[in-house]
Amino acid sequence: MKTPPIPENETERQRALVETGLLNRECEERFDRITRLARELFSVPIALVSLIDQDRQWFKSCQGVGVKETPRSISFCGHTILDNVPLIVENALEDARFSENPLVIGAPHICFYAGIPLHTRSGHSIGAFCLIDTQPRVLSPEQITILEDLAATVEELIHADELRHQSCSALETELVANHHDQMVSIINNMPGVTYRCLPDEHWTMLYISGQVDQVSGYPAEELIGNQSICYADLIHPDDAPALEKAVAAAMTDDTEWHFEYRIKHRDGAWRWVEERGKCIRNDATYPVILEGFIVDVTRERNTASQLNKHHDALMLLNEIAFSSHVTLDEKINYALKKARHYLNMNLAILSQIEGDVYTVRWVDAVLGTAVYAGQSFALGHTWCHHVFSGDSEQARELFIANAESCELKHHPCYQKHPLGAYTGIVIEVEGSAFGTLNFSAGNARLEDYDDREKLFIRLLARWLSGVLASSLHHERLSKLTAQLPGVIYQFRRFADGRVTFPFSSPQILALYGLTPEEAAHDATPAFGRIHPDDLDAVSASIEHSANTLGDWQATYRVQSNEHGYRWVLGQAKPERLADGSTLWHGYLRDVHEQEQARLALESSEARLRGLFDFSPIGIALNDFETGQFIDLNDALIDPTGYLRDEFVSLSYWDVTPKEYLPEEEQALLSLKTTGRYGPFEKEYIRKDGSRYPVRLQGMLSQEQNGQQVIWSLIEDITERRKLDEMKDQFISTVSHELRTPLTSIQGSLGLLKGGATGALPEKAQSLVNAAERNAKRLTTLINDLLDIEKLVAGKMPMNVSVQPLAPLLHEAIEAMHGYSEQHQVFIQLSDAVPSVWVEVDGPRFIQALNNLLSNAIKFSPMGKAVEIAVKLHQDTVEISVRDYGAGVAPEFRANLFQRFAQADGSNTRKLSGTGLGLAISQEICQQMRGDIGYRDAVGEGADFFISLPRYHQC
Repeated sequence: MKTPPIPENETERQRALVETGLLNRECEERFDRITRLARELFSVPIALVSLIDQDRQWFKSCQGVGVKETPRSISFCGHTILDNVPLIVENALEDARFSENPLVIGAPHICFYAGIPLHTRSGHSIGAFCLIDTQPRVLSPEQITILEDLAATVEELIHADELRHQSCSALETELVANHHDQMVSIINNMPGVTYRCLPDEHWTMLYISGQVDQVSGYPAEELIGNQSICYADLIHPDDAPALEKAVAAAMTDDTEWHFEYRIKHRDGAWRWVEERGKCIRNDATYPVILEGFIVDVTRERNTASQLNKHHDALMLLNEIAFSSHVTLDEKINYALKKARHYLNMNLAILSQIEGDVYTVRWVDAVLGTAVYAGQSFALGHTWCHHVFSGDSEQARELFIANAESCELKHHPCYQKHPLGAYTGIVIEVEGSAFGTLNFSAGNARLEDYDDREKLFIRLLARWLSGVLASSLHHERLSKLTAQLPGVIYQFRRFADGRVTFPFSSPQILALYGLTPEEAAHDATPAFGRIHPDDLDAVSASIEHSANTLGDWQATYRVQSNEHGYRWVLGQAKPERLADGSTLWHGYLRDVHEQEQARLALESSEARLRGLFDFSPIGIALNDFETGQFIDLNDALIDPTGYLRDEFVSLSYWDVTPKEYLPEEEQALLSLKTTGRYGPFEKEYIRKDGSRYPVRLQGMLSQEQNGQQVIWSLIEDITERRKLDEMKDQFISTVSHELRTPLTSIQGSLGLLKGGATGALPEKAQSLVNAAERNAKRLTTLINDLLDIEKLVAGKMPMNVSVQPLAPLLHEAIEAMHGYSEQHQVFIQLSDAVPSVWVEVDGPRFIQALNNLLSNAIKFSPMGKAVEIAVKLHQDTVEISVRDYGAGVAPEFRANLFQRFAQADGSNTRKLSGTGLGLAISQEICQQMRGDIGYRDAVGEGADFFISLPRYHQC
């Protein structure tokens, strides 16, 4: 920041400021009128008359700020007084002198500054007339000229005060010194009029200074003693009663009077004067006399009058710009009507000119005028030809107060369309000439167009250019937004509650049943389409956005003609307009499918949460990096003795004994490589330090924020361990307590059947045969049961080695030869068994294959074959066993390899079996790194297959 330097003539400048007397009085209305007008004229928040004192900047008039002064060291105006030209700072944030100024980075956040230096009569710069805005701005040369004119008006007020102050000071000095002759000389040379008179009906002058000649045109000699004319005759008859009343009241109250009124100059013109006076009652000659001072304020009053006219013009422009009209036609027609009446003209036209054709696009006229919208003329036959065909800036506007005395009266346009008065100005849209704004009247004007009227017409033309450009943009935007899937819109809520859509893309018809034109007039029907359950929430959200100017967003349902209610997402950004209304700029789109999916997802998540919370198996969510518990259900907490808040603060390392570290590291490695781990068993540590067994398995997942988490199923297997112990005891009982006596029983039955006790009767022999068969079935069941438990427990040794497949197949077929003959079914091996080697435990492979062969034989019709086929793959060998029986029922296939599973589970089934054969075969194959499966055979029957690892010989 740069502090304004002190001028070299600071002492003289400060003395000149004091001598004006401005620092001795507070803000005055005559200065305030000018700053108010400047504020409205330039649409800025702050306008000031600033005086630079020794160490402060004092505001003689301030509009838009709540302080009377600021330090001189941070003032903008302190820089302005250093030169005699305007100081324009378009963006203070980019100006090294001001970018760090407290008034820029803090309240009132000055961004734009335009100041004109104010001078005393002696030429000393004592302050500035300035404009301030919180946004960057650029002033046109025309605007700078207007600003200088306003500053000159303020400067004239300062000069008048300076003269008055200096004159009164001099007069008082001379009166105190009682130098009568010198005082008279001074009085006669003062710019104002000093007088003494009698309080009679003629205001008989006892003395009046010579300056009265400049005000009234009459010399003092003709007024003193009413020599030629009395002063009362000069006072305007409309002002005389009020002046007499003011003087009478001051005499009664023994106070001063201060009054402005008009006096008639000798040339017939009326001049405004300002009079200050007091009643004197101690004069030696006259009991009562009146003394006072009269100043000519005609120029000041005329300036104020002109400013008021400017103010009226600006207020009318403001009324036009912020009217409630919505459509382009309404806005322009309203503007033409108001402007025509203001200018007191008969006809107002906004034309469009293309080539040599002049077309009346919008018109407002007095009744009986034969001009209408859409009418076309040859451009050369119109008055607008003079402005539209000009090249210079001055030639693009024309003001003719009296066409009869105008040099253009011989032009064809005057011959074809004679007028009394005319004004026209070119309208530009996006840098190109569109047409003209013109006003005309049948009669000539009594006076020329003044600056106020010219400024009004120019500003109106500029506003119309903006409206037309906005309409063109609107048309382009409508064409573009018509291709979007949603609705682009503007929503406006007026201070009286009325709502409209000033702009909306064509899709609003499908959404709300309104055309863009209908929506621009009234948005109320759109609210009737909103679902009743959502209407209050939508209205409340709009109200909140309007009050806070925060972004609006809502999801709600809208009635569709074809599909019932559909979900819509709306979002918009609000802004406050000058008339107090709020305008939102936003977008609406159909999100029905997404919202339905979201609601379904919430419902699904609620159901899953219910399953999560009420699952009998523990479920946990852990952070992958730290192991910290994020979420868990009651089934996991209950066995631990912890409360939920306590358990959540732990990681899985806190509840895992150290000896399980290898298993945990293996699980983490599995998660990293495969995304899953387990199942495996370990122990958890309870809160009291005791342990209990758990079975774990889980998977790796990723949250939306990128966090990796582990979902785990953690089953308390305490009861299962107890059951396993009971099962082991049962197996031991079966092995030692049942198999030994069963072997004895089977042997005894064999002896009886063989005649060791002699020949048995036929019935007894039948019973012995049945007992022997059942004993053998029980033995098989016990053996299968022991085998399956050994396999599951990993206690059955597997001696895997590389062997040729063909011998194993022949051995298995040979083992089943007797059984196949018993059922009159033969086993058929494919003719050419490939020469392939496999990695197997030979006896266990034959056991598994024989289980498949025995089932195929058992379920094959007599005389049919059971076929064995071998198929080679890259890394495996497939051995299939196919029969021509009834096959496996579809509803039973899922249970094929479960223990004790039988398609016919009744007590009267025709074919015997333990239901463990396929389960044993599956365990054998899996422990040899192979597999077993089933598929429907082509045609009829069943097709089981075993897949083994293939060994490739080098």
